[in-house]
Amino acid sequence: MSEQILVQIEVEAAKALVQWKAQFAEEVCERAKQLASQSSEPSVVTLRHYKQAARIALQALSAAIDDGAAPDAEQRAA
Repeated sequence: MSEQILVQIEVEAAKALVQWKAQFAEEVCERAKQLASQSSEPSVVTLRHYKQAARIALQALSAAIDDGAAPDAEQRAA
């Protein structure tokens, strides 16, 4: 028989996660488009562009988390 463990998540923590996910996704998309626009095929976003953009977005997100910068998660999630 499998035991289920009940975990409670603070509302503030859940909002922060939503905000971080949205920020990361937006940053990756925008950076990938920017990288593509500077390439030989500006209208094609490749996996390579997304990988490069994700690395940049990780750094930006990490800095935002460390700084405690948190735009309103409810507004971003809407």
